[in-house]
Amino acid sequence: MALLAVTLAAALWTWAPVTFTALDHAAYDFWLTHRAPRPVSSSLVIMARDPASDELFGVEALDRALLARLITAIDEAGAAVIGLDHRLDHASPAQSGGAASDALFIETIKNQPALVLTQSTADQPLLSEAVQLGHLRISTDADHVVRAVPAEENGLAAVPPFGLALYRLARRSGAPPATPDTVLVDYAGDGSLQALSPLPLSSVWAAVEAHDGERLTEWFKDKIVVIVPQPPVAMPALLPAGQAAAPLTVHLHLLNMLLTDSRVCSLGMVSRALISFAFTGLIAWTLLLARGPLGWFIAMAGLLAYGSLALGVLAAAHLVLPLAVPLSAALVVMLGTALWNQLTSHERVRLMEQDMLRLQQEAAAVREALVLRETRADTLQEDLQAARAAAAQSAEEQDELMKTADALRRQLTDVQAQEEEARGRLTELERQLQSLRAAVIEPARLNDIELDRLQDECRQLGIVTQDTGLLRLYRDMKKGARAPLTVLLLGEPGTGKELFARAVHRLSPRSGKTFIAVNMAAVSPELFESELFGHTKGSFTGATADRRGYFELANHGTIFLDEIGDLRLDHQSKLLRVLQEKSFYRVGATVPTTVDVRIVAATNRDLQRGVSEGWFREDLYFRLSGLVFRLPPLRERTGDIPVLVERFLADIAAEMGRPAPKLSNDAMQFLEAQEWKGNVRELRQCLEQAVALNETLLLGKEALRLTGDRLTAGDRPKASPLLPEPAGDAAVLDCLRQHEFDMQATAKALGWDRSTVTQRLKGLCFQALVECNGDHAKAALAIAGDASHLRTVELKLMDYYGHLVSVIDPFKSADEAIAECRRRFKNLPDRHFASVDALVRRHLAK
Repeated sequence: MALLAVTLAAALWTWAPVTFTALDHAAYDFWLTHRAPRPVSSSLVIMARDPASDELFGVEALDRALLARLITAIDEAGAAVIGLDHRLDHASPAQSGGAASDALFIETIKNQPALVLTQSTADQPLLSEAVQLGHLRISTDADHVVRAVPAEENGLAAVPPFGLALYRLARRSGAPPATPDTVLVDYAGDGSLQALSPLPLSSVWAAVEAHDGERLTEWFKDKIVVIVPQPPVAMPALLPAGQAAAPLTVHLHLLNMLLTDSRVCSLGMVSRALISFAFTGLIAWTLLLARGPLGWFIAMAGLLAYGSLALGVLAAAHLVLPLAVPLSAALVVMLGTALWNQLTSHERVRLMEQDMLRLQQEAAAVREALVLRETRADTLQEDLQAARAAAAQSAEEQDELMKTADALRRQLTDVQAQEEEARGRLTELERQLQSLRAAVIEPARLNDIELDRLQDECRQLGIVTQDTGLLRLYRDMKKGARAPLTVLLLGEPGTGKELFARAVHRLSPRSGKTFIAVNMAAVSPELFESELFGHTKGSFTGATADRRGYFELANHGTIFLDEIGDLRLDHQSKLLRVLQEKSFYRVGATVPTTVDVRIVAATNRDLQRGVSEGWFREDLYFRLSGLVFRLPPLRERTGDIPVLVERFLADIAAEMGRPAPKLSNDAMQFLEAQEWKGNVRELRQCLEQAVALNETLLLGKEALRLTGDRLTAGDRPKASPLLPEPAGDAAVLDCLRQHEFDMQATAKALGWDRSTVTQRLKGLCFQALVECNGDHAKAALAIAGDASHLRTVELKLMDYYGHLVSVIDPFKSADEAIAECRRRFKNLPDRHFASVDALVRRHLAK
């Protein structure tokens, strides 16, 4: 009977999508039309094209540089999440900004922590991992009406709908909750884009051009902002109101529905089928279990209960359950059951008689089996008694066997003792051999996905570690870097405080701005104010021109104040004033200078003790300790020594032009047992000395020369760079090409400061421009040497030349412009000023 019920329901299901599903849709449309109008969420701002913006920018696609500027302005206005429907599958034409516009746009979206793009950009390798994606698919029913969107788009990874992705990111929710196969859209108004009250693009652009931050903040502060750069393209589908449907508009109404908490969900075909089959089977099972009027009463009550349940779920949980298919299938099963009971009543009686006869036959067979088992039990009892008698007769033979076994056990004990002695000797020999082998250094995997990811991120920032404590410190520092709080780094010398300070800068929203590092202990007390705050021309003897201080140079960026604990008390009060008021006076100036600077300070001294002893101001300490991170010394993370040794040996060998050596196991264990009071700096000096004084490719314990008379970190001689200061331009350019024009990596390989490498590359770019008669493309290719580096060099060359032009534009005389260039580019090598002279005269002659 159950099989019959399922068969009838399956037959009904084959034609139900055409008839009964349409009835369900009609019922849902009736509810959608007559329910109270849905409001537009105040947390949603849609910025769309209007006739004024078409006149301003034309009807073609918007310039990507313009989009980048809009995204930056919206982000600075405090938007919670930004959504954008824009394709990156083509390069911008020259009239729309070209490659420079593309580069600016890609760099902008990389720096956005809360950005959702459409799935059309999922195959673009330039997108940041922080950028999320959403699909724009819509679902149409048999009547070509769009009532739902698919919940997930399966590709290389699950991609949510565009509106749902924006909603999740705004609510900062992680893994999405369980959702049905599709999500019904509760439209606001008539379902058009205008029903969501979009903000005209021309009005926003006017506010951006006028730098009207107050108005932009009023529009976008803590809101979800969706940029619609082109009018949505309609598809051959309809909205419930009757007009053509555009996928982007449907997803925006989905987002508005989620924000106003008016979600209505519909089950997928599989779920509807399972509910229909389950309900039909329950009705069939009820009719079979409770025959007669009681079964029919329970079945009818079940139909009423399911209808009430469907209405209650729609009203309370906004979930549409199927009505027509389950109820119709249940009625068919009820009628079929009645007909079947009428036709098969006589057959059931005959089957009952057959069952009784079968049970009697089975009982007779069981009795025969019981008799056979009783006979077999008696036979087994006799066999057991015979076996006991045989065991008693063999007792004497057993004693003889026991004696023989004892002798064999003694022999076995002797052989095992000899085996253990041989094993011990073999273990000792293997240990001695292992100590002479090269230590195998492999980066440890931490069996934690998050820590492994943090380890890879640290390696990209130049931080070599596999210590879980330091990785968790980096995770906290990464979170704090996004906030504008002051960061205080505590740790012994050589623990990498400046490296972590640069990491804070690169992980912060100021990563594209200037990073200035200042050693407070090296600043002369007499020049403290001039160095940090700058001076005006004539403010003191030798002040021949205005000079910007470190704080002004780091405006909108980050300034790293190293050795802050060595600052004098009178200087501490001046620094405190800058931290409190964010303004200062240049030496000799009467007008204050206001700056926006992120402060990162570091010290190896105990500032709390300094506060209690009086050599450090308490108010300055509280200003600096917004976020405090203590960098552990190397002796507390000895697990990092192997990976640091591998990294240092490779770098030192490259500097000395030798193959990279290896350490033996006993040498590695000896290194791990040291205190390393100079931390990482002392470890590197030890390895530099070992590589310099030994030419073998396997360094043993003796090659390390670690004795009681070891040098301290301050007494240790500094490593000589790979290339001396007057190194030829060709050698520097070759090193830049080897490191793919990564200035930090090149500076590290040469043993120079990064600014020195930058000045050398700038001079080479000016020289190439002169030799190529001002042709930027040829000059960039001459510097790059390889097409794979061409784009990087083009951007750097355009920046250097643009800076030069901005310096000389105010001057009409070439001599005055060249004199200004010598003052502004004072760190440029003298041999490159001939190229600067030629470029200046050529530009002013135009």
